[in-house]
Amino acid sequence: MNRAWCFVRLFLMMSVFFTLVITACNLPLTPVKKSTTLPPTNIPINQPTEQPTTVSPTVQAHILLPISHTGQAQTIHDQDNKKYANQKRAYGGDEYLKGRFERPFDRNMTYLGYLDIIKSTMIRNDPSFIFVTIQVASPLDSAEENPAYYGLELDLNLDGRNRYLIQGTQPLSEDWTVDGVDVWESTSSEIPLAQSNTGIPVTGTVGFDVSLLKSGKGDDIDLAWIRKSPGLADTIEIAFKNTLVGGEKGKFIWRPFTDGAPFEPLFYDLQTSFSLEQAGSPLIEDANYPLKAVYAVDNTCRVASGYTATGREPGICPQPVPQVEQEEPEQQQVPENPFVLPPPSHR
Repeated sequence: MNRAWCFVRLFLMMSVFFTLVITACNLPLTPVKKSTTLPPTNIPINQPTEQPTTVSPTVQAHILLPISHTGQAQTIHDQDNKKYANQKRAYGGDEYLKGRFERPFDRNMTYLGYLDIIKSTMIRNDPSFIFVTIQVASPLDSAEENPAYYGLELDLNLDGRNRYLIQGTQPLSEDWTVDGVDVWESTSSEIPLAQSNTGIPVTGTVGFDVSLLKSGKGDDIDLAWIRKSPGLADTIEIAFKNTLVGGEKGKFIWRPFTDGAPFEPLFYDLQTSFSLEQAGSPLIEDANYPLKAVYAVDNTCRVASGYTATGREPGICPQPVPQVEQEEPEQQQVPENPFVLPPPSHR
């Protein structure tokens, strides 16, 4: 009996064991839990799906554009060196120590007619812009690939020191553009003038050191413009806001210039950056002939605008001699009625 019971109990235990084994085989396997810590890497976790795009700066829209200019013009005439080009010399007009340049030649004294100023005009009838023309001896296109800058200097103190420099590269069309147009200011031009014997007072020890407009980019992108003069192959036009010089009634001294080197604004005035021996001379009779460091530049005498020049301003153009009107002898008046005599005069 006892043996039989033992056998039954063993049979039951084995049945339970096999049942548990079969059940376990039918259950899903539980994956081994792995560490979630990522290995160190130099690759960003959030990699961009596309290449980054460079965002261009916001382009400002022009608000005020010059149109055309009419009216009475103030005119400066300058020397024409074309007749003396074959002789590799300037006819005259170069007064280096006074900042007056007549150097439309390269270092080999080859004549550069596209830099030789013949005439310049200024018109101030527009309520917003002042218009300047610069006519040269040869067509502008004759510069070809050579650098050619055209501009003007503005003296607001009337003492020979230029406060503003406006310059632009040779324009390609007859449409107004700000491309290639720069406006510079000299911070030292407002410093009280020290007495010296160096000729015309200079812009300052640092030249033109503040950029107001750089190829059409600046706080005021409408400040200055340039174009080819419509229908004239040898003339460029520059327009600048009259607010630069005190508005419609502003008083200042100006002169045009051309530059084919070109020189950095910090080097102006050139006569203070280079000695005459370094600069050379275009005058064949001068001991410093030919040109050396200062070449391919031309300018004119200075002209007063907005007021009548006294003639004592440094570098001012020669002033016309005022004509004295001679008084004509007083003629006896004939009465309307010849029969009525005028009352006798009391002496």
